[in-house]
Order: sequence, then C-alpha cells, then structure tokens
Amino acid sequence: MNSLETVLTGMEQRVKRLERETRFFRWATGLLAVVAGISIVMGSSQGDDNSIGRFRQVDAGHIVLRDPDGQMRAWLGIAEGGPRLIFFDQQGQQRMGVGMTRRSEPAVAIFDAGQNERAVLGVMEGWPGLVLRDPQGKKRAALFSRDDWASLFFYDRREVKRAGIGLYGEAATVNFSDDSGKDRASLATDRKGSSLCFFDRGGQKRIGLGITKEDDPVFGFFKHEGDNQMALSVLNNEPSFNLYGTNRVEVAIMVPLTNAPTVEVFGGGRKSVWKAP
Repeated sequence: MNSLETVLTGMEQRVKRLERETRFFRWATGLLAVVAGISIVMGSSQGDDNSIGRFRQVDAGHIVLRDPDGQMRAWLGIAEGGPRLIFFDQQGQQRMGVGMTRRSEPAVAIFDAGQNERAVLGVMEGWPGLVLRDPQGKKRAALFSRDDWASLFFYDRREVKRAGIGLYGEAATVNFSDDSGKDRASLATDRKGSSLCFFDRGGQKRIGLGITKEDDPVFGFFKHEGDNQMALSVLNNEPSFNLYGTNRVEVAIMVPLTNAPTVEVFGGGRKSVWKAP
C-alpha cells in the first residue's frame, strides 16, 4: 500500500502551488465549475446512447470550488500522472483525496484535522486493500484480499506485525507474532481438524495441540528440524504415548480396547524389535 499512500500524501502543498500559479484566473475557474455542472445537466438530453460522449464537456487544466468566503473547498485536476479530486475543510486543511495512481489504480485517502493521513482505501497490483494509521502516520491495521486468501493484520507502534486474522484457502487462522514480527503462535481450523501451534524464533513448529477430523485429540513436541519428538494421543479410543529417537527409533506405550497396556520398541522402518507383555 506504500505506493497508494505516497501518491496521495503531500497534496496540499502541490495544490497550493497550483493555486498560486493560477491566481489571476480564480474567477474563471469558479465560472468553469458552474458551467461544467450546467453543461452536464443540459447535455444529458442529447443523444440516444448511454456513452459519456453524448454529454457536453469542459476542457481545463484544473477546477477549483470555493465557499462564499473564498476558501478553497475542492480541487479537481491532474497531479503526479493521474486525476485527483481533493476536498478541504473550512480551515483549508486537506481532509480527503480521491484519485488514480501512476499504475492507473484507484485510491481514496482520508486525513484528520491535522492533515495526518489516517486511512487509505485502494487497489494495489490488482488487489483491494485498506490501511489504517495512527496520528503519527504509523500503520496500525491493514485489510487485504486476494483470490485465495483474505487477511486482517495489526501492527505495533513500530509498524511491526503482531497479530493477524485470515482465511487461507479452506483454513481459518489467527496468528500472533513477537516484537520482531516472527510468528510464534497460531490457531487454525480446516477440514483436517483444529490445532494450536507454538513456533521458535526460527519459525519452526515446536509444540502442537489439536483435534483431528475424527475428533481425536493429539498433543506433540517437535525437534528444531520439524521432526516428531514426542506425541500423546487418543486415536480410535486407544490412548498412546510415543517417543521418537534418532534413526526413527520409537518407543510406544499403548492401552488398546482390550485394556491390556503394552510397551513396544520399534527399529528401522518401524519394525517391532521388543514388546511387553
């Protein structure tokens, strides 16, 4: 969204510069605005089609609208390679801007009474988005949408992402990040089940707690490489506790439906090498 924000901020200075350059023609620009409105209304009766070509047109570099006190309240023209419509309050402060970026993508910017940009709504690389900022101009929330996902992100005062809510394909997720922006915890659900995961500083999952699509609970620990290290589960009503060692050697403690607890040691290829009783 940075390109959207860049093309819409600082418009007040550019508008005032244009205003100084055309001060001699102020009366003419006001008249053009009135004539433009009348021409559109009168011209709407011409022609039988619905194309814009049937309306009467006014050609001008820019148009300024003023209130009865002479204060500029709106400015319409071309700036930074695209059309702009800027609205001002009674104190002459820029409060809203509507326009097109250099890439011909639409954008709307909203400013507070101090001319601080607080919200930008627009299209970035073909995808819609909304950015909300604090009075210091720091990004604090952003909403984005694409073909396969939609997300709402929240940022701290340093503009570091700290939380996010999203829909990725068929998975609904909530993510939490540390003060460096790295994901450290996530809650997700999809057709395979639901899970709560915790990640280390390298982004690797280390703890997972979930429930499968068969409604079986699973709890596990993982190595730095992502491999299983320990798992506690109840699958098909049979509780089990698994320990994962090197070379995929495993130790399993199970209580089958026969209520006969067993301890089993597996070797390479998960071949049973010892079992008790």
